[in-house]
Order: sequence, then C-alpha cells, then structure tokens
Amino acid sequence: MLRHACFLGILAMTRAHAAMAQSDDEMKACVSQSGGYTGKMLDCGKVEIDKYDARLNAAYNTLMRREHGPQRARLQREQRAWLKHHLRETHRLAADPDNGEAAFFTSQGFELDDLSARTAELEKRVQQSP
Repeated sequence: MLRHACFLGILAMTRAHAAMAQSDDEMKACVSQSGGYTGKMLDCGKVEIDKYDARLNAAYNTLMRREHGPQRARLQREQRAWLKHHLRETHRLAADPDNGEAAFFTSQGFELDDLSARTAELEKRVQQSP
C-alpha cells in the first residue's frame, strides 16, 4: 500500500511540472522499473533534480557574468538566501518523524518544486537581460 502511494506521489510530482526535463512516459518507465523499491523510485526524482540543478547553475552563472556592482551583490545575496531556505526545508521535510518513509518523497517533491520554480525565474531573467 505504501509503495503504491509513493508511486502515485511520484507521478503526481511529474504532472505538477509542465517543463519537466523528463516526459511523463520517461518518469513512469523509470518508476515502473524500480520494482517498488523506495530508493529506486527516489532515484527517478533525483534525475529530474539533477537536470534542474544544472539549468539553474547555468542561468545563475550567466546572470553573474552580466551583472556588476550592486546588482551583482544583490543577485548573490538573493541566491544565497534562496539556497539556505531550500536546503533547510528539504532537510526538515526528509527528517519528519511523523511521515516515515513518505518523508523522503515529500522532501523530494518540495525540492523539485522549489528548484524548478527558481530555475524558471532565473532563466526568465536571462532571457530578459541584454
């Protein structure tokens, strides 16, 4: 029952992100190949997280090269504050003793939501900047 709920959670995660790096079919195939093992299902989400992380870093580095003076310092402070909150919340959710094994899925869902939103925000700035 728990594995079925976890599977549904991962699939819901993929549908919540219109700009996912993997298609729904790729994510479903990955989860199906997991054999219901929690670690393997989490690996499917990790693939997404890694792709968004690379995109976020590329956008941030592009903006850092473009910005100078106070704008650059502001971008650094903003990114550091976002990262601090992102990591703190991801770890808090993963360690929730009331959520058992599902805490990892909750944490990963937050991580993917937060990372994809920040990535979209920075990529939009890259497109808007000269």
